[in-house]
Amino acid sequence: MLKSMIRAVLFDLDDTLMDHTSAMREGLDEWCRELGLPTGQHERFAAIERKWFAAYERGEVTHHGQRIARCREFLEKDLSEHDALQAYSGYLAAYQRNWRAFADALPALQRALQAGLRVGVLTNGAREMQEAKLRAGKLDLPEVRLIATVDLGIPKPQATAYLAGCQVVGSTPAETLMVGDSLANDVEGARAAGLQAVHLRRDGSGDISGLDQLGF
Repeated sequence: MLKSMIRAVLFDLDDTLMDHTSAMREGLDEWCRELGLPTGQHERFAAIERKWFAAYERGEVTHHGQRIARCREFLEKDLSEHDALQAYSGYLAAYQRNWRAFADALPALQRALQAGLRVGVLTNGAREMQEAKLRAGKLDLPEVRLIATVDLGIPKPQATAYLAGCQVVGSTPAETLMVGDSLANDVEGARAAGLQAVHLRRDGSGDISGLDQLGF
C-alpha cells in the first residue's frame, strides 16, 4: 500500500492500534450503571465526544477543558470544573478497564521494525493515558516512540504535530507514512504537512481495512 520509499511510519493510536470505540461503549455502560443512568447511550456520548474533542483540536478549549465540557453536557449538570473532572474520572476508570488492542496491531509494529523502519505513535490523547493504553495492549515496544500532541499544545491536524512526529523518529515528512482511521487527522492533515498517508477503515471504506494490508 506504499506509494514510494519510506524510512518511518507514524501510527495513530485510538481506533487504529487500540479499539477505542468498543472500550468507550463498554466503559460508558459501566459508568452509567454506577450513576444509576440508562445504559446504551453510546451514540449520544460519542457525538458529545466528537464535538468537544474537535473544539480542542481547533484550539478552542484545553484538553482538560474538553473533558469538563463533555461531562457537563452528558450529565446535563452545571458542575464546577473540579466536580466535572471528578465525575469524569469514573468514566475514565471504566473505559480503562475495557482497553484492548486490535489483533493486527502488535504484528504491524513488529513488521515495521523488522523492515528497518523507525516507528512512532502520534496521538492527540494525553501522554499518561496513551502510555497506559500501550502497556495494556502490550504495544509498548522499546523501539516505538510515543508522540503525544498534548505535550506540544498543537494537536493533529495542525501541521506542526506531524512535523514534530517526524522529528522524534528522525525522518523527513516525505519519507514518513502516517497510518490512521481519521480522514481529517491522519490523512488529509498528514498529506498537507508533506507526509504520505494511508486511511485505515475497518469497515472497508478506506484505503485499507486492516493493518496486515500495509506493504511491510
